[in-house]
Amino acid sequence: MKETMIAASDESSNANMKRATAATAMGNVVEWYEYGIYSYTAGIIGANFFPESSTTAALLSAFAVFAISFFMRPLGGLLFGSMGDRLGRKKIMTLTIVLMSLSTAVIGIIPNYGAIGVMAPLLLILMRMLQGLAAGGEYGTATVFMNEYAPHRRRGLFTSFLESGVLLGYTVGAGFVALLTALLTPDDMSMWGWRIPFLCSLPLALTGMYFRLKLDDTPIFTKLQDTNALSSRPIREMFVTARKPLVISFCCIALANGGYYTLLTYVPSYFETQVGLSTGMSLMVTIIGMVLMMFLMPTVGTLSDRFGRKLFMFLSAILTIITAVPIFLFVISGSPAGPIVGFFALGILVSLFTGANPSALPPLFPNRVRNSGYAFSYNVSTAIFGGGAPFIITWLTSMTGSKLMPAYFLIATSLIAIAALLFMPETAKMRIEVGADDKSEPGSNLVS
Repeated sequence: MKETMIAASDESSNANMKRATAATAMGNVVEWYEYGIYSYTAGIIGANFFPESSTTAALLSAFAVFAISFFMRPLGGLLFGSMGDRLGRKKIMTLTIVLMSLSTAVIGIIPNYGAIGVMAPLLLILMRMLQGLAAGGEYGTATVFMNEYAPHRRRGLFTSFLESGVLLGYTVGAGFVALLTALLTPDDMSMWGWRIPFLCSLPLALTGMYFRLKLDDTPIFTKLQDTNALSSRPIREMFVTARKPLVISFCCIALANGGYYTLLTYVPSYFETQVGLSTGMSLMVTIIGMVLMMFLMPTVGTLSDRFGRKLFMFLSAILTIITAVPIFLFVISGSPAGPIVGFFALGILVSLFTGANPSALPPLFPNRVRNSGYAFSYNVSTAIFGGGAPFIITWLTSMTGSKLMPAYFLIATSLIAIAALLFMPETAKMRIEVGADDKSEPGSNLVS
C-alpha cells in the first residue's frame, strides 16, 4: 500500500512538472513567435505603416525601433518583477502572456497609413511598446517560477526548456511567414496575408493562459505569503540586499544574450552581406542551427544538475575567447561549409552557457526580491548586449572595416561573464529555503 501511494505521488508530481514546464515555456514561445513574424514581415509593415512620402511617419519609425528595443524591456522588468514579488509569480505570468499576445494580435487588425493616416504608425508603436513591456516581465518571472517550482536536483533540466521555447517560437514564426510567402502572391501578402501570423498569436495565448491558470504558485512565494514575509517595496529592497547578485546576473547575461542575439539576429544578415549567401539559404542555415540548439540546451541543463552550472558557463566563455576568431575566419574563407559549420559551432558555444545560466542566476537573489532582481538585471543587460548587439557590431564594423567584429564582441562579453563567474557561488544541487538568507552574499538562501 505504501509503495502504491509513493508511486501515485511521483506520478502526480511528474504530471505537475509537465504542466508547469509547458505553461512557463509557452510564454517564451509566444514572445519569440512574435519576434520571428515581425522580423520577416518588417519590410511589408514598413510599406503599410511608414510610407516614404511622410516624413512624420518616417520619424516615428525611427523612434519606435529605439524606444521599444532599449527602454521598454527594463521598464517591464521593474514593473512586473516587483509585482511578482508582491502578488505572486503565477498572476504575473498570466498577465504578461495575455498582454503580449493581445498586443501582437491587435497589430494584425490596425488599418494601414493610407486608411487612417498617422494614427496607424502611432498605434503600431503603442502595440510594440506593450509587447516590449510584457516581454520584460515574462522571461524573468517564468524563470524564477521554474527555479522555485522544480525539484532542486533537476532545476537545470526544467529551466533549460525555457530556452528551447525561445527557439521553438522563433522557428515557428519565421517558418509560418515563409510558408505564407510561398503560397500567396506578393500583392496578397502585402495587402492582407501578413496579418494572419499576428492574429494567430491568440490561440497560443489562450493555450498558455489555460495552462498557467491551472498552476499553483511556487512553494517559496506561498511560504513567504503565509508567514507575512513578502516585501512591500521590492525594488527599493533589491538595491539594498541584492547588489552582488544584480552585478553577477547582469554580467552573465551579457554573454548569454549577447551571444544569442548575435547568432539569431546579426549572423543571418552577416551571411548575406559579408559571405554572399542568399536570403533563403541564410534562413535555412539559421533554422537548422536553432533546431540543433533546441535539443542541445536541455542536455546541458541535465548535465549541469550533475556536474554544476559554473563548469559549463566557464567552458562556454573560455571556448568562445579561444575559438571566436577562427570560427569567423572560416565563415568568410569562401568554403561552402563555412556558414553552416560556423553557425553550428557558435550555436554549441551559446548553448553551453544558456543551457546552464537560467538555473544558476535566479537562486542567487534573496527570496523576497528574486523576481524584481532577476527580471531587472536580465532586461537591462539584454537591452545593452542583446538588443544592442546588431547595432554595436554594425557600428564597429563600419568604423574599422573588420569582418571579425562579431568575434571581438563575443570575446568582450565572455570576459565580462568570466569576471562575474569568479564571484558566483555554485547553485547546483542546492535547495532554496525561506528564512535561510542572511541578506549579505549571493545564494545565501541556498542550503544543501
